[in-house]
Amino acid sequence: MDSSCENLVIAVAHTSEREVAEKAVERSGIRAEIIVTGVGGAAMSWALQKRFNSGPLPLLVVNAGIAGSYVTDLRPGEVCIPRSDCFADMGVDDNGSFIPVFNASLADPDAWPFSGGRIPCRGKWIEIIGTKYPVVRAATVNMSSGSAPVIERIMRSWDPQIETMEGAWFAYTCAMSNIEWLAVKAISNMVEPRNIKKWDIPLALRNLEKAMTDILKTIAER
Repeated sequence: MDSSCENLVIAVAHTSEREVAEKAVERSGIRAEIIVTGVGGAAMSWALQKRFNSGPLPLLVVNAGIAGSYVTDLRPGEVCIPRSDCFADMGVDDNGSFIPVFNASLADPDAWPFSGGRIPCRGKWIEIIGTKYPVVRAATVNMSSGSAPVIERIMRSWDPQIETMEGAWFAYTCAMSNIEWLAVKAISNMVEPRNIKKWDIPLALRNLEKAMTDILKTIAER
């Protein structure tokens, strides 16, 4: 890819993330299409499918956004790259015990695009960008985790490092369309009993902008 590339799509869930993407595109000098999908997995998947069906398929789709962290070495403001993602709350409630959909024999954990129940990020860009930022295991939820029992359940089931609300849907839609994808996530909060006073979304967005500028410059040079 170079600075004249028109085969790059950046997908963001929220308008605040669009501003980040627009500034990063301008500062990197690369040409890219930016789409705002709306918050949540269904909105992300639907917007991507509409885009893929309406024009030339992109060579790469980048999901830029914010996320929560389960681990102490990823604090608010840190930027990371998901190596894989999963549908963390898709499964069965068995009298208060959660059984992931794969463990309930409702789906094959190794059927494309899954591997061990997770959707791995494949291709050259994860290998290149993964040398510049921490590479992590992500978990995608429909309801942002904010209570100890839910957090413990997800950690026990998936051992994630970060939590998102669109990541697995993004990964699944791209993989099923045979389009290479990359996710870039800035940490806005720790995943803990909900206390938004401890969140720092402005810091996450500032650092996401810096990282996206750096990443887009790297893509433009390749």
